[in-house]
Amino acid sequence: MSRLSYNLRALWMGLFNRRAFNKLRWRFGLEPLHYWTEWPLKGGIAAKWQDSEQCTSRVLVGVFGDQDHILEATRECREAGFMIHDVYVPYAVHGLDEAMGLRRSRLTWVTFIMGALAGAFALFGQYYTQAIDWPINVGGKDPWHIHAYVPVTFEFVVLIGGLSTMLALFIRSRLYPGKTAKLIVDGITDDKFALALSQRCSGFDHERARALMAKHHVERVMDLGGAP
Repeated sequence: MSRLSYNLRALWMGLFNRRAFNKLRWRFGLEPLHYWTEWPLKGGIAAKWQDSEQCTSRVLVGVFGDQDHILEATRECREAGFMIHDVYVPYAVHGLDEAMGLRRSRLTWVTFIMGALAGAFALFGQYYTQAIDWPINVGGKDPWHIHAYVPVTFEFVVLIGGLSTMLALFIRSRLYPGKTAKLIVDGITDDKFALALSQRCSGFDHERARALMAKHHVERVMDLGGAP
């Protein structure tokens, strides 16, 4: 496709699908658009998009031994304009999502919505059984006394909210029973950290990428023909 086609596609997305367009800008290390008066094509988004779809599946992988090193290397590589394929770490690293340019996770909405539904269901279920279906006069007390229903409601909200979040995470990450693990390098589930940069057909500066990684104490750099 020609550069004009990518410009038109980017312009259409910027006008009619702002959420997907901002996600695309994050992918290429560009700031999202916050106002409708901003020019959608600023930052060379069309050129970056065209280059990305004309790239190979090869990645340049840097292996680090410390979380601070991988964090700073990721941030500098993204600021330098390199396209980050992924970052592999054995545990959650605070600030890594921001360094990669990832937007805030929407899993919190799953937790909130399912927790709210669970709370409403728990309150309704207790009210129905205690005040409508089988009301019992216990010392003349009001069958609808919300303070008595708080413990059960709280526990039900925590249970359903937690299970729903875990299930949504597994579905979104495509994790399912029996799935074969594909490790880009050995040790990323133990004590190693790996940064994978996508290599474009043209314009990928190997020397600069290696220099940025070396600046942050990379242990080894590998040129691989794809990544999981």
